[in-house]
Amino acid sequence: MMLKTLELENIRSYDKLKVDFPQGAILFEGGMGSGKSTLLMSIEFALFGLGSLKGGSLLRLGTKQGSVTLTFEVDGQQYTVHRTLERKGKSVQQGTGYVDEPNGKLSLEPSELKQRILEILHFNEPEDPKAQSWIYRYAVFTPQEEMKAILSYKPDIRLQILRKAFRLEEYKTAQDNADRLCLEIKRKILEFETVAKELEPKKKSLKDRETEKTQKAETLGMHEKKETELDGELKKLRDDLQKLQEDKVKLGKLQAEIPQLQRQVNDKNGEIKSLSEDSNTAEKKLGELKQKIEPFEKEKRPTTKTAEQLENSINEFERKEKKLRSIESKIEAKLDDYAKIEREKKCPTCDRPADAKDFHALVEEKKEEKRKAANAVVRCENKLNKTCQLLKNLQKFESNQEKLEQLRKQAKEFEEIVDRNALKIKKLKEDMVEFGKSLGQKKKEAEDLKDVQDKIDELDKSITRTDGELKGIRNDISSLRQRITDLTSEIGGLDKEIKKMEDAKKVAEKLKDFHIWLSEYFTNTLALIEKHVLISINQDFNDQFQKWFTLLVEDPTKDATVDEDFTPNVRQDGYDQDVDFLSGGEKTSIALAYRLALNSLVQQVSVGMKSNLLILDEPTDGFSKEELYKVREILRELKCPQVIMVSHEAELESFATHILRVSKAGGKSTVEVSA
Repeated sequence: MMLKTLELENIRSYDKLKVDFPQGAILFEGGMGSGKSTLLMSIEFALFGLGSLKGGSLLRLGTKQGSVTLTFEVDGQQYTVHRTLERKGKSVQQGTGYVDEPNGKLSLEPSELKQRILEILHFNEPEDPKAQSWIYRYAVFTPQEEMKAILSYKPDIRLQILRKAFRLEEYKTAQDNADRLCLEIKRKILEFETVAKELEPKKKSLKDRETEKTQKAETLGMHEKKETELDGELKKLRDDLQKLQEDKVKLGKLQAEIPQLQRQVNDKNGEIKSLSEDSNTAEKKLGELKQKIEPFEKEKRPTTKTAEQLENSINEFERKEKKLRSIESKIEAKLDDYAKIEREKKCPTCDRPADAKDFHALVEEKKEEKRKAANAVVRCENKLNKTCQLLKNLQKFESNQEKLEQLRKQAKEFEEIVDRNALKIKKLKEDMVEFGKSLGQKKKEAEDLKDVQDKIDELDKSITRTDGELKGIRNDISSLRQRITDLTSEIGGLDKEIKKMEDAKKVAEKLKDFHIWLSEYFTNTLALIEKHVLISINQDFNDQFQKWFTLLVEDPTKDATVDEDFTPNVRQDGYDQDVDFLSGGEKTSIALAYRLALNSLVQQVSVGMKSNLLILDEPTDGFSKEELYKVREILRELKCPQVIMVSHEAELESFATHILRVSKAGGKSTVEVSA
């Protein structure tokens, strides 16, 4: 992890601040109470929240809200975490914050923020917002007041802290869990042995019920076979009864149909007689009509002309006769004139004398014309009379034809009556034959079925007897099946109980093996492994501690080690020396050596700790000027890409790559980059 920027708003003595963190050795230099430690507290707050701190210890007095924003880099990826503080009444609480990461900004609650930061840093630590970060405190930053405190801790407290830093508490947790598990296993063994106590009696009870079930099943098989036989017999009897019932119904129908058929036969005979009488009457009438028809049929049509044509001819002859008579009259008048002239010998018109001889030829000529005219009139009259007679004959013929048509129509009706009655009589006679056959057949069927009721009564008795026997068998079958069902249920329950008991017995035996393994092998092995791991860590820690002590304390008469409880021991000229009697600078050197050794080992044993960052809070407290220069060698030996030092010692400026001066005026702190 590498720090990039830190932004504060209303945090302790800072109202607003933004600090950039370059790579290299960075020194925050300032007087006591200037606000240096606030910067380190703010970095830890941004990453892990308040922990055991109170919100009021960070929020600037007189303000309602404050915030810390930290930008840092992990594995080449840049992240920004933002936390807020809010004053609510007399308390100060964290508000909603966020993490701005390569995939986007996440708005999170305080507990969620810590969880996300632990994921980013790969720190395997509790996610409880009130818990401190052990890896961060011992691998990256230890506050000044905790630097020397670890030297004065009681061995068991110091060892407990180091066990957490090195994650050795997991061995103790495993040991405690194993002890609790052993007790639980013993309780379970007793519980399972109690369950398995009744195993043999249950097995005997199971065998008895299985034997009874087999016997009941055999009896049930025989009863079911008998039931099938009786059921088949009863079905056959009921089928026979059904047929007899149908025959009984059929007999009833036959007894009702026979009188009806007899009546129908009588009715048909009556109809035949009536139709025969009608036919005889119709044939008699038909004979009379034929006698009347015969003369009319012999008549022939007098002319091919129609009455209208004859009437037109008569009219024409009458006009012609009238015309001929007019001509005849004119000839007679002329003839009379000629005769008068011939007789009187003068012209009646002009009274001139006339020669009778001159008119004689004319008179003869007119007489000839008169004769011809008279003949023409006679011929015309004859034709007229003949045509009139022909018309009368035609009219009479047509009248007779109409009468003939009426007679023929009447004859046809009588013929149809005769034919229709003949067909009806034929159909009735055919029906009579069928009715006769049907009547005979039904009488025979009725005779065959006359004893059907006796058969029905006999079958009813057989069905009642068989049905009673079948019901008895079925009651026995129902009882047997219920008993078999009960036995099956009991056997199933016993099987489950026996299986449970056998499983309990097996589990108890297995748990005994587990208990032996846990109590006699696992816990001892776990303690041995923990001891070896602790010894290995102790040896590595001792090597690191001696290395940093030798670098910080250039006194060949003194050497320092840590015992098995990680308590620092100082020897001078082969004699143990109490740490409390050391000088302030020596105490600081031992504490710093202890701190650096702890930092090195935590980074080795913590899988999630891959920090390139080291924060030193007043690391030279109590150092002489000569001892201050040891810091240069420490920085050179550490080879850490980013080291942040907080100190009021101006001499450290020559060791730092970047110097940031912290000052405070009027209750407000500021940070300035030194040129």
